[in-house]
Amino acid sequence: MEQNFKGFFNCTSQEELFEFKEELLKNNEKECQELLARSQRFVSGEYLFDNAWDMERTHEPVFWQVADIEWSTSPNGDLEWLYMLHRHRFLVDVGLAYLLTEEPEYQEYLERFLHAFLQHNPLNQLTKQSSWRTIDVGLRVVNWLKLVEMNRFLPLFSDELKQKVETALEIQGTYLYENLSIERGQSNWQVLEIAGLYSLSLAFPNFEKADLWQAESLFYLTHSFALQVEADGMQREQSFMYHNEVLLCLLEILQLAQRTATDVPEKMVDYAKQLARAASLFVKPNGQQPMYGDSDQEDMTGLLQYAEVILTNPEEPVKKNQADLTFFAKTSLGRGQFPITDCLLLKEAFHHFEQAGIMIAKSPLTYHLFKCGPLGGGHGHDDLLHIDLAYQGKDILIDSGRYSYELSKHRLVFKEATAHNTIVVDKENFNQHTDAWDSVKVATPINQKATEKSGIQFFEGGHLGYFTLADPVYVDRKVIHFPEGFSFVSDSYICRGNHEIETFFHFDSSTVQQKQSMLIFPELGYEISCLAKEARWECYEKNSAPTYNELRKITCARAKKNIQGTAATTYLLNPQGLVTKVEKLPVYSEAEQQPDEVVEAIKVQLKDRTQKLILIQHQEPAHGRRAYCVEGEYYYGRVVVATDQEKIVLY
Repeated sequence: MEQNFKGFFNCTSQEELFEFKEELLKNNEKECQELLARSQRFVSGEYLFDNAWDMERTHEPVFWQVADIEWSTSPNGDLEWLYMLHRHRFLVDVGLAYLLTEEPEYQEYLERFLHAFLQHNPLNQLTKQSSWRTIDVGLRVVNWLKLVEMNRFLPLFSDELKQKVETALEIQGTYLYENLSIERGQSNWQVLEIAGLYSLSLAFPNFEKADLWQAESLFYLTHSFALQVEADGMQREQSFMYHNEVLLCLLEILQLAQRTATDVPEKMVDYAKQLARAASLFVKPNGQQPMYGDSDQEDMTGLLQYAEVILTNPEEPVKKNQADLTFFAKTSLGRGQFPITDCLLLKEAFHHFEQAGIMIAKSPLTYHLFKCGPLGGGHGHDDLLHIDLAYQGKDILIDSGRYSYELSKHRLVFKEATAHNTIVVDKENFNQHTDAWDSVKVATPINQKATEKSGIQFFEGGHLGYFTLADPVYVDRKVIHFPEGFSFVSDSYICRGNHEIETFFHFDSSTVQQKQSMLIFPELGYEISCLAKEARWECYEKNSAPTYNELRKITCARAKKNIQGTAATTYLLNPQGLVTKVEKLPVYSEAEQQPDEVVEAIKVQLKDRTQKLILIQHQEPAHGRRAYCVEGEYYYGRVVVATDQEKIVLY
C-alpha cells in the first residue's frame, strides 16, 4: 500500500492520521470511550459482538485467550458467532484504540491474534465452511485494509506480520475473484465480496492481478445490481438490514474510487442513489431501522450521513442547518470536515415501493408501514399484510424480529405469520418452509394500492396464500391513516365455508388493560378497538427480538373469530383519548340495508368534537354497486371519508 493512498481514513501521513485522532477525541469523546471499552474486552479475552451494524450481534460474552480459540467451532451453538469472529471488524476497533491511546496492549493483541489466525486458518475444504466463506472473506479484507492503512504511519504490528498480512490479502483476493459468478449476483453476498476485491485492487495496485480484479469487480457488480436492485430502489431480499449492508458496501467502493480518482460506471452511482433514496423513505422519523424481514433495530443516521457525503455533488453549496456527523459516519469517512444537512433522514414521506410491495407513510407524528409484496428469498418473512406503527416517537405495533438463523433457536417461529401483525386462517401459515432459508409454497400478493388525499392515507393489499385450502379463502386488508394520528384497519375474508380467523397485533408494551372490545396500553398511550362484536380478544406475553440473539417480552393481542362464508372485521387504532366516540351506522343501497361483509359505515367523534364518517366497501353488492345512503346522505365509492367540509373518495 502506497503512502499516498487515502483509503478509508483519508490519511496520507502520520500528521494527517493524528489529525484524525484529534478530531475523534474532540467531537466524539463519548463514542471513543465506548470504543475503548469494547476493545479492552477483546484484549482481555472477552468476545462480545455488539457494535453498531454488527450483522449478528451477541449478548453473552465468550471468554477465550487467543491461544485457546477454536477457530472452526461456535461456542454458543450458532455458526453466526463463528462468522462474526472471522470478519475481524472488532480488530479495526482495536487498531483505533491504539491510535487513540498508543497503549501497547492493543498493539500486542493485534500481533497475537493475526499471527494465530494466519497459522490456524489456511484455505482448505474444511475452512471454507468456517473462516473462508466468501462473504466473510470480503468483509475481512476491507477490515484488514483499514488496519494496513493505519499501520503505515503508526505501527500496529511487526514488519514480519505486515508481510504475512499482505501475502494473505493477495491470496484472499484470488479466492474472491475465482468465486465471482452471474448467478450468485442475486444475493447480497456477492456485493459484500466485491467490496473486498475492488478495495484490494485499489489499495495494492502492485498485486499481479490487481487490474483484472478491478475490471472484473465492476463487471460483476453491474450484473449483480441489475439482478437485485428493483426498479423502485429496494434490494430484492425483503430485509432492510441487508438492503443497508449492500448500500454500505457500495458506498465503500465509491469512496475509494473517488479518493483514488478511479472511474466507475455511472450506473454504479445511480444504483447507490436508488438504494440510498429507498433507505431514506423507509427509515423511521427518529432514524431507526424497522425490524422488517431479517432486520434488527438499528440507528440508520450514520449510514445515511455517509451516503449523503459520498453521493452529494461536492460543488453544490452547503445548505444551512448543518448536522453533526455521528461516530459511525466519522469513522467511515475519516479525517476532514464533511458538511451535511441530514437530507436523507426524511421525516415525512408517502411512498409505495411497487416492486417490493412496501408502503410507507410517515410524518414527525406517525410512522406506518404496510407489506403486500413478494417473500424475497431466505431473509424475507411471512409478513403479507403486516403493519408497523409508531406514534410520537414510540413504537406501537412492531415486527417480532428475527432472533436467530438456527432452527433449534426458533428460527421459523419468528419467521411465520403469527409473529407479525397479520391474519391467519385455520391456524395454517400461508407460506411453507423446509428449513431456515428455503420454501415449498409461497403466497402470491395481489391488489396493492396506495393513495393519499387531503392528508388521509390509504393502503390496500391481499394475497392468495389460502387458495390451497379445501374451501379457498381470499384475504384482503385496507388501512386508512388520518393526519390526527388514528387509523382504521379493515380486513375481509371472501370464502364459502366455515373458517377460524386469527388476527395478530404485537404491541411494544408489557402491560395491557381490557375494557369490553377495547385494549388499552398505558405505557404507549394507545388503544385498539375491534368493531366486530363476535370477535374475541386474547392477550398474552410473547418474545420479540430487537437484535439478533436478544429476547424481550412484549404483548401479543389476538382477535379470534369464526366465520361462515364471507365476512369482515374492522379495528380502530387510536392514541388514548383522541377518538372519543365510535358508532357503526346502517348502510343502504336501493333502500336495502347492506350487510357488514359488503360495506360498513363508521362515524367517529374526536376530542375537539369534530366528526368523520368512514365508508368501507369489502365486496360488490349483489345487485351491483350504486350510491350508498348513510344517514340520508349519498356516497359513491369503495372507500370514502366524509367531514363537514368535504367528501373524499380514496378509492
